Amino acid sequence: MASVNSSSNGFSYLSSTGNKFTGLVSGMDTESMVEKLMKAQSAQMEKLQQQRQKYQWQRDAYRDVNTKLSTFNKNIFDKYGLQSSLSAKTVSVSDSTKLSVTASPSASGTLNIQGVSQLASSATKNVELTIKGSQLESNNTLEELGFTGAANGKGTATFLVNGVEKKIEYNKTDTVQTLVRELQTAGITDAKLENGKLSLGDTKVEAGSATAFFSKLGFSIDKDNKVSNSSKELTVNNKTGGISSTTTLSQLGLTGDGKVKLNVLQADGKMKETEVEYKSTDTIEDFTKRLNSSGAGVTALYSNGKMSLTANATGSVSGGAIQVSSDTKGVDGVFQKLGFLNGDSGQIANGDNAKYTVNGLEMESTSNTFTISGYNVTIKETFDAKTSPVTVSSTTDVDGMVDKLKEFVKTYNDLITSLNDKVTEKKYAAYPPLTDAEKAGMSEDQIKKWEEKAMSGALRSDSIVRSAVSGIRAVVYNATPGIDEKFNSLFKIGITTTSSYNDGGKLEIDEDKLRKALTSDPDSVTKLFTQTDTGVVAQMRDASKKAIETIEKKAGKESAVDNQYSMGKQLISLDSKIEDWKSRLKTIEERYWKQFSAMESAIQKANSQSSYFTSNM
Repeated sequence: MASVNSSSNGFSYLSSTGNKFTGLVSGMDTESMVEKLMKAQSAQMEKLQQQRQKYQWQRDAYRDVNTKLSTFNKNIFDKYGLQSSLSAKTVSVSDSTKLSVTASPSASGTLNIQGVSQLASSATKNVELTIKGSQLESNNTLEELGFTGAANGKGTATFLVNGVEKKIEYNKTDTVQTLVRELQTAGITDAKLENGKLSLGDTKVEAGSATAFFSKLGFSIDKDNKVSNSSKELTVNNKTGGISSTTTLSQLGLTGDGKVKLNVLQADGKMKETEVEYKSTDTIEDFTKRLNSSGAGVTALYSNGKMSLTANATGSVSGGAIQVSSDTKGVDGVFQKLGFLNGDSGQIANGDNAKYTVNGLEMESTSNTFTISGYNVTIKETFDAKTSPVTVSSTTDVDGMVDKLKEFVKTYNDLITSLNDKVTEKKYAAYPPLTDAEKAGMSEDQIKKWEEKAMSGALRSDSIVRSAVSGIRAVVYNATPGIDEKFNSLFKIGITTTSSYNDGGKLEIDEDKLRKALTSDPDSVTKLFTQTDTGVVAQMRDASKKAIETIEKKAGKESAVDNQYSMGKQLISLDSKIEDWKSRLKTIEERYWKQFSAMESAIQKANSQSSYFTSNM
């Protein structure tokens, strides 16, 4: 242990240093004398403090072991304990331009994809948006009613008035009033425009070849080709000019705020209902953003007066891949006003399913990617069943599995090495924990180097850690039931402990033997590692878990309270003893001060008496 002069290093064993004024009469350095006496008295307490530090270092060393065991426990399961993570297959596809294929570990057999008649597609619908019109006026043009004309905006309408054929010519720039006069001249004398409503009066009119002409004016045509004598109230619609991303829903005909429930096909083939709120003051841009961020699984776009709605997933389902739920699909709903709904079905659009033939069976799926017999197939294009069949097969990826098992051996060896290092670490008996007094006389670098040696060997020859190593090592030669005897243990497939005793049980691989086992029976080798409860990974996890539990009982977890584990209880006991010693040392120190004070008083009294006798002689 380092030798430290406590009187010169700034550390003091005294609890009341600097507060006592003694030695004034005797001339003695009383404080130094009490310091030395208290240092001797504190020796027992310092041993307890050193013992406490040893326990803390040992506890932390145990917890470090548990961290390594826990990491090992998780990693070997994630990387080697599942068939999907350990086994590997190499896929062969006769025509990779038509299909892309990957194989899961369970892939088996050969697929003959004899044809793809249809690719899956997403449901989508485009609509032309129209601003809600104003009431028809006499000066509105025919173009504003939707007339464009056959050539240069001009057109001809031929019809019968009271059985007599009539014909008028019109131009898209003609006003409604001009058209009314033309109709009157042609014999429909009762034709008139009043309160936004265009009517023909009592005149009997047959549409003849002018059905489209009268329909655009709002008249209905019966089965006998007769035109109704009156028309609905007409509004002027602007289908091109005036619409932009800043046009509001109210301008498109929506009269109030609301919610709409979209039911949309998802990538997993299931329908998902999502509620989307909207306001009449929302712009087209606002509304498309609401739809796109809603999580419904649709993409809404707007451009040049048109809006589209597309399902993110492909496929077809009954009722449509994009539907409006029944309680929000009425005539006043937002999708009705925008023109996405026709009638009352609630269906906006439906997609297409992929259709293909595999090994003679006709199949279909909502996606162009599907899984069959462990193969994950993605269709790239349609192709003919007779002339362009595609064959898919797989073989075990021996190289990939060898590399994976090399990683397993490295993971195992890293753990065994780290645990063996703990139980064989050199212990330096000449370097006990430093006391506070000793630290006060050393630099930070000196303290660090000292404590590196003092902490070394905290778990040297520890029975718990040695038992953990033994338990994990035993698995190498344990047999796994339910597997061909040729491959039911690690050493039988070429994974054994090294011949060197100094390696402490590390593993090595006979690669030729391992490759032979993987080529001969890859399923048995995979089961050897991954079999639930009895496989190599399960056995090693059980062994490491037992060690973890044993260490936790002794050293606890990071979050544990001291009274929950055995070393913690020892630390509590030491803390109690140390506190007792602190109280006892305080009492002893007070006694020393009283004794020296009494001595000073006695000397002072003696000096006074001596002075008295001297002065009277």
